[in-house]
Amino acid sequence: MIARWIMPAARTAFRQRRFVSTPKEVFTELSDENDPKRASIFEYSWGSWLENDVVEKEKRRTEFSIKGLNDLLAQVVKPFQGSVLLPVAHNVSVLKDNVDLVKTGFSHIKQISSIHEGKHHRIYKLQLDHQEDELVLRVPYKLDSEVYTDRRIKSEAATMDFLAKKLGLNVPRVLAYSSVAENPVGIPFMLMEFKKGELLMRKWNPLTPGSVNDEKSKTELMSVISPIAEFNKKVTDLTFTHYGSLYFKEDGFEHIVDEPYVGESEESLKNRWVIGPTVEKAYYRNKDVEAAEIDKFVGPWTVEQPLKMVADLAQLELENLQKQGHDQAVPVYKKLAQVAEKLFDVESKTIPHMDALLAPRLALPDLDPMNVIVGDETWFIDFEGACIKPFLLSSYPKFVQYSGPKIFDLEADVEDYDKLDDVAKQQYEYMFYRTRNQFYWELALNETNKELLGVISPAVKLIKSAYLSALDAKTEKDYLYVENGLVELYTMWPHYESAAIVKGPNPLTFSEQELQAYETAFQDYQTELSSMPFAATGGWVPQDMFARLLEQKLLVEKNGSYTFDRDKLLQ
Repeated sequence: MIARWIMPAARTAFRQRRFVSTPKEVFTELSDENDPKRASIFEYSWGSWLENDVVEKEKRRTEFSIKGLNDLLAQVVKPFQGSVLLPVAHNVSVLKDNVDLVKTGFSHIKQISSIHEGKHHRIYKLQLDHQEDELVLRVPYKLDSEVYTDRRIKSEAATMDFLAKKLGLNVPRVLAYSSVAENPVGIPFMLMEFKKGELLMRKWNPLTPGSVNDEKSKTELMSVISPIAEFNKKVTDLTFTHYGSLYFKEDGFEHIVDEPYVGESEESLKNRWVIGPTVEKAYYRNKDVEAAEIDKFVGPWTVEQPLKMVADLAQLELENLQKQGHDQAVPVYKKLAQVAEKLFDVESKTIPHMDALLAPRLALPDLDPMNVIVGDETWFIDFEGACIKPFLLSSYPKFVQYSGPKIFDLEADVEDYDKLDDVAKQQYEYMFYRTRNQFYWELALNETNKELLGVISPAVKLIKSAYLSALDAKTEKDYLYVENGLVELYTMWPHYESAAIVKGPNPLTFSEQELQAYETAFQDYQTELSSMPFAATGGWVPQDMFARLLEQKLLVEKNGSYTFDRDKLLQ
């Protein structure tokens, strides 16, 4: 059924927030797809890159059809047949239970506001006629393969539906989504309800002064950590039948017959979701191998093989590196593949509640105060990359994650701390704050789920550090972090074997020459990173800072890239 275009001359207002404080408002005709005034609402404006700035910004250009979006919203209110997903438009899935997000009488979008330019996607707020409730349009940047974009959007929509319907958690309802660009909007997208409030991040000050268990600083930090830990507790309470990621069964996964979890009694939830291939990003990032080859290594995995996902990640990365000719990293991933399924003795009694730690549980990689909205209620957003895996193999949320030297008391743990200069003191203070904040996360875990407390063991952290580094590896030289984890494990393996934590004799071998080469390469990489401005952000600079650096002539442009004038920096 094709909806009649009710108001072909309807005007839509744009509000574009850049790094300036006053938003710019622009009006456009809904039917005029070629209106040049629209360009600013699609262009990336939140920062610039020191290298390949034009290319990077083009990847983050989010142009879409406003008329197509308007037509889609008009179609939503029409009657369609379907149980969970409605075939409202080509390659668009609409959640039947959520069509009430568009009220009867809708004719056009009144205003589109760009409200956030994130790492992976852009967020627009939509104001519709005939209703006060607003919608969010989330558009991913063109950073990933079509296969990964397809899977992660489908999986995220299903995961949000599961969190809301099965677990009853405060998650925005998804109205519609498309995982491919061939749709009326012209770009992959998700449409969901808008939730008003302030980001919990406004309360997060990780460097707030105060010793461990200092009442004032602890209260301040725990006011952010506790609600996230409590939400994560509810997410991880339910266990599943396989490892992988959630999808709607109707979304092309009708061939999967296994129920995702045991004991569903609600008829409307039976056969609603299934567990399919993982959408954990490491399995798709920077891959040159064919999609069919990737599919050999992305699950779903049976509950009897809790460490198979580690072996598959190592093997997939190994094949990819060999195809790319990245010879230096190949031996490292061969070692990871060799040790993967022996990392833990799955029958170990040394680690308490091993069965619970290995059980398939939902893992949310973007748990962060940036993704928590505090209003009349607290709402959680952004479930991209959610996957089902052992809690034993999960990482801490990035906002409290820390793998450096642990300092719990500056005076007691740092020799002659009071005699250090201010710069050295600041470095140790930073280590202390990171240690303290991670400790508070572990404290929250102890309060919410003691059964899973085994993950705080220093042995567990060291054993899985190479695997976690492989999950986070983004650049060509990040394999050195994987190797660092393997070298530490190689050294400690005999102790862990005698404690019955790992399985069997040490499978890792390093020659003296390999160890010397690793140590030199790792130190050189650390020196390289420390000497590169904005290395931690991949060369990305916030736009207000970038503008100041250009104005002060501290940045020099050449062939579309920028370098620092070191002479001026040292003046």
